[in-house]
Parts: sequence; structure tokens; C-alpha cells
Amino acid sequence: NRFVLRNEQEEYDKEGIPWSFIEFPENQDVLDLIDQKPSGILNMLHDQCRTPGASDKTFSHLMYDKCAGHARFQADSRQVAEQLFAVHHYAGLVEYDIEGFVEKNRDELPKEASDLLLSSNNEFVRTLAEILQPSTSVVRNKIMSPRGGASQRPTVGVQFSSQLHSLRSKIDETSPHYIRCLKPNNLLSP
Repeated sequence: NRFVLRNEQEEYDKEGIPWSFIEFPENQDVLDLIDQKPSGILNMLHDQCRTPGASDKTFSHLMYDKCAGHARFQADSRQVAEQLFAVHHYAGLVEYDIEGFVEKNRDELPKEASDLLLSSNNEFVRTLAEILQPSTSVVRNKIMSPRGGASQRPTVGVQFSSQLHSLRSKIDETSPHYIRCLKPNNLLSP
């Protein structure tokens, strides 16, 4: 937001185009809450997925402890009791239920399904199963963990974070162009 809107406002000033200031929210603090290293929600979730015995409950306690002072984070006593939290996004407050976060973020194929695929007579299916194995995917996936080391297998959060950083890099490399819509003046009035 900052880059795009401020640059456009500066362009209007340079060209002497009359305009009224538009107040827009700065979302960097929300992005930091979600993705900042090492204290962002996604990074904590990734670490929990790599910790033996981690659960939604251990993740929630860690998150409540680390994010409690953040202006955009909310977890009142009711939310803590129900394992919920909320983030004040630019469009308003959004509440999240922590149930299933850790398991869904791991995105692992159940061992029974993996064993079944590995025992297939079809070579393609066996190859696919080998790719899905965490031990062999380290070499193939080369996605870095939030801590900077090679990850066992990228979690959903790490994949999302990687895609977000890639998108932001592409946006930073581009030059936005706008088409200015001129208001028709059919009455030829000044």
C-alpha cells in the first residue's frame, strides 16, 4: 500500500493535479505479526510442527505468550479458554480457531496411505509415494525453514510465507501504472 499509493500521490503533486488526501491503512504491522522472524505466527507454527509432542494447545500457549503485547493481536480470557485468537486486519477484526492448526500445517500423508502407495505394483504410484516421503523430499524441495536451515519438508505455513515473499518481491520490482479516468464535461463548464 505504502509504495503504490504514496507514489501516486507524489505524481499528482508533481503534475499539479488537484486531489484530496486519501487516508489508507499501513499493514506492515499485521504482516509482521503473521510472518516476522522469529516471532511471527507462521514461524511459531512451523517450529511447533517440528517439535515432538507439539499440539494445538502448546502452539496456542506459545502464541498467546509471544503475541500478547502486539497491537493487532487479540486473545481475551474467553478466546484463550476456547483456543481462539483474533487479528485486527485493515478490514476489521477476524477471529481464528486454533483447533487443527498444527496437524493441518504439517500436511503429512498418513503412514497407512504412504505404505499403501509404496506397496503398489505401479511404478509411477511408487515413485509418487517416494516423493511424498519426508526423508526424500528434503533434497527435492530445498525450501528453507523460517530459522534459515534446510527444512525436513515444508509446512503449509512455510509454503505460504515463501509465496508471499515471492509476490512482494515481484511487486517491489514492478512499476505500477494507472489509467486516469477523466470526468466527462458535456456541459463545457469550467
